[in-house]
Amino acid sequence: MPLLSICMPSNRDLAGSRGAIESALAYAQGTGARLIISDNSADPLKRAFLEGLSSPSLTHISSTASDAMGNWMSTLSRVDTPFVLPMGDDDELHLVDGAVPIDLAGLPADVAGVRPLTEIWTAQDGVHHSEAFTIDAPSPSGRLAEYSAKAQGNNSIYYSIYRTSLFLPLISFFNAAHPTHGGYCDWAMCLSLFTAGRMLHDPSMLYRYDMGRWAEARQLDTMKKSLFLQAGLPEAAENFSALLMFLDLHIFSLRPSLPLDAQQRREVLMMNARVTLAGFLRQVREQPEIFDETVVYLCQLIEQEQDLDQIVSLCILLTDCIRPGLKDGYVRFFQAALKA
Repeated sequence: MPLLSICMPSNRDLAGSRGAIESALAYAQGTGARLIISDNSADPLKRAFLEGLSSPSLTHISSTASDAMGNWMSTLSRVDTPFVLPMGDDDELHLVDGAVPIDLAGLPADVAGVRPLTEIWTAQDGVHHSEAFTIDAPSPSGRLAEYSAKAQGNNSIYYSIYRTSLFLPLISFFNAAHPTHGGYCDWAMCLSLFTAGRMLHDPSMLYRYDMGRWAEARQLDTMKKSLFLQAGLPEAAENFSALLMFLDLHIFSLRPSLPLDAQQRREVLMMNARVTLAGFLRQVREQPEIFDETVVYLCQLIEQEQDLDQIVSLCILLTDCIRPGLKDGYVRFFQAALKA
């Protein structure tokens, strides 16, 4: 029985995804893992290619999902292993020669997952840099602070191995209840997973993350804005990214299924406010001209408020300044978390 499922929701055509598929399948065959691909590209060449692979390590789903989230859930629906690795269909996964793989079956209970050696890469310039940092703090709130200090604007650690018992409930809740399903939410997802346990490093696993257009400085702002536009939010929503991350992580952290005791949960919620929300409030103070008067006023109220529940209520109210009606979606999201 495999321990790991590599999950690849794929929408690119065969030319755009073949390298990712072949590398992931070779890794699965070399380690005894399973590769699950849900393909909604409708590319007949790709379908024929996948069907022709006929490997016992490969599960291929010809998906009819109309969006990325539906295709992602199609992939996860076939997971029956204790560990899962999300993978992009333009990335690559390789075994490092001579390196000793980590024993997933023997991981301590306080470990949420295992990160690979991550190469940040583009086709034009090759490897920009590599990352292998771990998340080691013993407390959930300490791990939030540690990741905030180490990530430095790059969330490529998302593509790591996680315990299925942590990852699947989070993604399922996100799919069922989140008001936007935005691609920008991966930061809050990672932080939520790190509250549940430490992240170790497997030196035998190399994950090559293709930055693509994200690597070009002149396109970086456009790419960031596109994440919010694709989620049905206005372009200016990028100015509220820290607020949205604060709310998402706060709500993710309320779920009873998250293995935190009452004191740990409280510390996580307070650390999130001190790190994430504080960044948004500072931005409003320093750049009030990019926000309307209502945003500035509500942020002043938040800074004067001491009760965290009231602070969260004001932050949810603020989301209507991003898009009218978003507040109602966040109220439902908050209520759903208490039952998840």
